[in-house]
Amino acid sequence: MEFIEYYNRLRQIVEDELATLVTQERPRTLYEPIRYILSGGGKRVRPILSMMACEAVGGNPLHALHAGIAVEVLHNFTLVHDDIMDTAHMRRNRPTVHKKWNENAAILAGDCMMPIAYQILLKTPSLSHLPELITAFNTGVIDVCEGQAYDLEFEQERDVMLNDYLLMIEKKTAKMLELAVVAGALIGNAQQEHIDALRRYALAVGTGFQIQDDLLDATANEAEFGKRIGGDIIEGKKTFLILHATQKATKPDDKALLQKFYDEQGLLPDDVPLMIDLFHRLDIINTTQCEVERSMHHAHEALQALPDNAGRKMLAHFAEMLVQRTS
Repeated sequence: MEFIEYYNRLRQIVEDELATLVTQERPRTLYEPIRYILSGGGKRVRPILSMMACEAVGGNPLHALHAGIAVEVLHNFTLVHDDIMDTAHMRRNRPTVHKKWNENAAILAGDCMMPIAYQILLKTPSLSHLPELITAFNTGVIDVCEGQAYDLEFEQERDVMLNDYLLMIEKKTAKMLELAVVAGALIGNAQQEHIDALRRYALAVGTGFQIQDDLLDATANEAEFGKRIGGDIIEGKKTFLILHATQKATKPDDKALLQKFYDEQGLLPDDVPLMIDLFHRLDIINTTQCEVERSMHHAHEALQALPDNAGRKMLAHFAEMLVQRTS
């Protein structure tokens, strides 16, 4: 079966499950926002990764469906709270929950999604590895919270180093992908060496995914991206591109622009083209693309420790899909 056909089949299974996940009607201001969040679409990366990882270690991918859905619910819970902290108005071309309702409704909806995630995890056909699954889920949530805390701290700090940034994205983005593959592997009764390989794969993919996201913020088509181009620059986010530009800038005008970015914790929209032009002139765009490709090399390298089967091949295709995206 072709990868895209297989991927779309799994995504439809995920969408069907999510559509029936929350049936409660009252209180309306709690459950309507939750259904709205879960109906927001997206690539459904995490549940599909869980199923592919399960298959790659010799398990039935559908047995990992509920665990993968649980990871997806947790991921969306973190997005609701992140959007409040970032004062974001749009996500996936729709108003964020706190804008469509209000901050109180968004906080409550996010809070409620955590126990919902654990409830659906318990629908897994075999729970022989439940203690390990619960430990992985709890660690994953803590890691994401730590990553978001680092992200918020970095907004106030002038001297953020590249290693600090890489630790932040590992926790904020890659660790939830790691949770997805570990859950699938546990349900597939994987050997420890295969779990370790999948961890390395997920961390590499997650790192590449986030750096690609940084790159798209400066280079994507705005209509396809679903967000304003240069949003990270306006918000003062110290991305892979900004940190490399800070290291490489030598001209007074370039240094002045970066100093303004740091001093004002972001730039006005009119200054965004100047920063993007700086990225091009300093070859930051190419450097960032090379870093994404390096992450993908590590991901493919990690997969070599897994059995040579259809699941492993799908994981390889999946990694390529994520870094070749335009939105």
